[in-house]
Amino acid sequence: MSRKRWGALAVGLIAAVSLSVSACSSDDSGSGTQSASAQRITLTVGDQVKQTQSLLEASGELKDLPYDIDWASFESGPPLLEAAAAGKVDIGGTGDVPPVFAQSSGAPLKIVAVQSREKPGDFLLAPSGSSVKSIADLKGKKVAFTKGSSSNGLVLALLDKAGLKPGDIQQTYLTPTEGLSAFTNGQVDAWAVWNPFAQVAISQHGAKAVSDGAGLVTQQAYYLASSASLGDSAKQKAISDLIGRLARANKWSVTHEDQWIPIYSKLTKLPEPVAQATFSTSSGSLVPIGDEQIAKHQHLIDLFANAKVIPNKPRAADYFDNQFNGALAGTN
Repeated sequence: MSRKRWGALAVGLIAAVSLSVSACSSDDSGSGTQSASAQRITLTVGDQVKQTQSLLEASGELKDLPYDIDWASFESGPPLLEAAAAGKVDIGGTGDVPPVFAQSSGAPLKIVAVQSREKPGDFLLAPSGSSVKSIADLKGKKVAFTKGSSSNGLVLALLDKAGLKPGDIQQTYLTPTEGLSAFTNGQVDAWAVWNPFAQVAISQHGAKAVSDGAGLVTQQAYYLASSASLGDSAKQKAISDLIGRLARANKWSVTHEDQWIPIYSKLTKLPEPVAQATFSTSSGSLVPIGDEQIAKHQHLIDLFANAKVIPNKPRAADYFDNQFNGALAGTN
């Protein structure tokens, strides 16, 4: 959740997601022989706002781990992937766009698990009373979004569908906090942004959703592992186990929303109604990696490459590793 803030709430949440690294041992009993302890490995897991850690804890999936976990917390996906590429993180989760940039740079990372989301989480917003009904109505006008974000992907997908090019609109690169200010002050004609920012703009500022990109964006999120970790047989086994736990935890969050939403609200410092709306567009099951998932990601790469946002067009299939599909058996 590479999320920024609006007004006073912006400051609170950004502070909450400041970069930090914390260690969490999965075995607090201190029992076991020294030789057994020496055989345990440690996975460094990249996390954002402690969301993955908290979800695994709440669902009971951190019990009886046969390895230890060091939790590395990041503000957003790009620095998490940079750390993974540098060998400082074994596995971590991000949205769909940060991997596009990592893959364009040739980062030694593989997508090892895919979350298929039920609903798109990005929205193209127009002010209340605006006559804008589609991206075509914004030709020549200012559209704000965060460069390299999922909302960037939404804008490119909408333009492509409408037969327009990025140059047909005035692209205005703003962070979500800056975007909200510009949007509410009438400095831009439309704003593309993800939840929870979209939900806040709609509920508190009367914004209307012009499009959510359903059927156009991937509606996928990813867990990526470093090539170095995948080349280590012990870590490979631990990653497989973790993916199974993540799949079960994701399923638990959907079937136990009444328990998870209050925790999620506290983590993100969002009011529960906003947290609920955000969760509804970020929840979904982990699914086996197959041709469909790879094709969706290739289309996303193509959008960014054709718009010359990235300098090349990586082959998506080269950056997926389906060896952990078996870890999902019985979890859906």
